[in-house]
Amino acid sequence: MRRAGALLAGGLLFLQTGGGTGLRHGVDQIDRASRTPVPTVARPPAARPDTVWVPDRHFPATTGGTVLVPGHWERRVSDHESYVPPLAVINPDGSVRTSPAGVRPRAEERAVP
Repeated sequence: MRRAGALLAGGLLFLQTGGGTGLRHGVDQIDRASRTPVPTVARPPAARPDTVWVPDRHFPATTGGTVLVPGHWERRVSDHESYVPPLAVINPDGSVRTSPAGVRPRAEERAVP
């Protein structure tokens, strides 16, 4: 217990005599760093105006049941056509097939993926 008190008293004397100026300098640096403004992150690019989000869709399968086409972005080519990326089509049995990319009628006008 005496040793802890001696160390504490010695530490206080050290700080009072100017030995702690380095410590104070470090505290000042931390204080300044905590008051600097937080850097901002650039805004994510907005979706292109010619792209349209097509939500998940279900279509009747030729073998019965329905196939699922997950949501995706399509690029509008004209008023009635869109460029459709390759699509993963999930069959009723869980297997996946890929529908090739290409220009097709808009999603609202299509009866197949």
